[in-house]
Amino acid sequence: MLLAVEFENEKINKQIIKNCIENGIITDWFLYAPHMMRIAPPLNCSKEIIEYTCHTIIKSCNQII
Repeated sequence: MLLAVEFENEKINKQIIKNCIENGIITDWFLYAPHMMRIAPPLNCSKEIIEYTCHTIIKSCNQII
């Protein structure tokens, strides 16, 4: 599974990624598209981990945007 979230610009994306990392979510941007956050969870994630990750990403977006 590989997902991408597109943001308005690179600066916003990197701030959100930094916030996610500070909250325990390992993520990064695409080298060819620095305004897009890459989400590549392991295939054996539990439902609880997926829900926590989604909640953390949304919370980070709300704090930055």
